[in-house]
Amino acid sequence: MKLVIFDIDGTLTNTSQVDSICFERALAQASGLMSSEADWSDCPHVSDTGLTRHLYQNHFGREPHDHEEVSLRDCLVDLLNEHHAQDDSWFAEIDGAAKMLIHLSEKAHWQIAVATGCWRASAEMKLKAAQLAVHQKPGGFAEDGPSRESIVTTAIQRASNHYGRINFDRIVSVGDGVWDVKTAANLEIAFVGVAQNSRAELLQKHGARHVVPDFKDISRFFACLDDAVIPTQSRSTAV
Repeated sequence: MKLVIFDIDGTLTNTSQVDSICFERALAQASGLMSSEADWSDCPHVSDTGLTRHLYQNHFGREPHDHEEVSLRDCLVDLLNEHHAQDDSWFAEIDGAAKMLIHLSEKAHWQIAVATGCWRASAEMKLKAAQLAVHQKPGGFAEDGPSRESIVTTAIQRASNHYGRINFDRIVSVGDGVWDVKTAANLEIAFVGVAQNSRAELLQKHGARHVVPDFKDISRFFACLDDAVIPTQSRSTAV
């Protein structure tokens, strides 16, 4: 049995922009910290938890209290729901994602999990809004650790329990960001990128052998899953 682990924003759903907009607004409402004051460039972990802790340390000299993190998360989900009610085009699938997931689910030798730097509530909201039936699949989320490695490792552990497998014959991570390539390299799992133009070139520069623009060509994507390799150029500190 094989496992494919999907990132969400920019990979399954075209929600990177609306997520960033709503996160910055939620941050301002929950903490009073404006986006102009937020320096993301040196954040060590690309996740909602990692970003929140980094910003609180930089501006308040401390970790966020539990209730502050919960308040920010709830505010984020409310804002995402507001944007969806106003214009659901913010929450479109990446072309072909829904059909691809249906076909993948029909393959007995492949199982599905998700791993995202988003909090679970916002991740599930976006998947439902895009009408992608993977929100009930096992996954790893921002609550599971600030680093992407912790999140993906948790997704693998939950998938093992969910599907009754101690070990998978093959694990492939699918993502759109450089941090996704680096995480796959650090965990020594195979990788397939989802990106176009200069962003696709960037993933390839960091060691991704296969990058697809979307999921419209299902046969091509499945061939990439079978041929995917561990990125060799991107091993680094945890992201």
